[in-house]
Amino acid sequence: MRMTAIRRQTTSRVETLEDELERRVLEGRFKPGEHLGEIALAEEFDVGRNTLRAAFDGLAGRGLLVKSRNRGVFVRALTAHDLAEIYELRTALEVQASRMLAVRRVVPAGARTALAQHHRLSANSSRRIVVEADLAFHRALVIGTGNARLTRAHKNLEVEILLCLAQLVQGYATVSQLADEHGALLEAIEKGEPSTAESVIRHHLENATSWLIEHATTRDDGLYALARPAPIVSSDLG
Repeated sequence: MRMTAIRRQTTSRVETLEDELERRVLEGRFKPGEHLGEIALAEEFDVGRNTLRAAFDGLAGRGLLVKSRNRGVFVRALTAHDLAEIYELRTALEVQASRMLAVRRVVPAGARTALAQHHRLSANSSRRIVVEADLAFHRALVIGTGNARLTRAHKNLEVEILLCLAQLVQGYATVSQLADEHGALLEAIEKGEPSTAESVIRHHLENATSWLIEHATTRDDGLYALARPAPIVSSDLG
């Protein structure tokens, strides 16, 4: 019984540490490509190196960190090529979802809730909250189609979308501008205008793509002076 309790306590500490490290990545406190020092972080969080490494493993498996043999652990930095590919796929998925919803004139309740939350945010809101509100809106649209395969494909892309959004909110558009664009999309869906819905979501995502690529902090050569990160696995984010 004592061993079971110890395992649960250890698992809980690892999960708590993972959450905190993820928050720092998405809030920009850890920069893309930044090396994460084991000694300093273990001391800061008052945890053992094994606990810290387990948290690193969890985040690396989800694509937020990159591990390199003999070099350490780094925050994943998406290259301009990565960004282009991610948003090409994202646009294809979300354009299809928006058209399907507009044909049916169905506005998912989750999208309305996310938009209302977005309207309550301000320029002083934390980056992570803005990122999560943005993703919640787009996720709700895809889930609202009822297409399990479309939803699965979008979910598999979520970690990379999160990393993109964490960069976008640093200067792409104001919170209110993003909320207005989301509102325009829901209006087109509600009116049953598939072409308009497609135009709005394309404009929304393609502008974001252009901004991200233009401001990419990492180009395609010499990524961290490391090997390119392993392929992303399916996200466990809700």
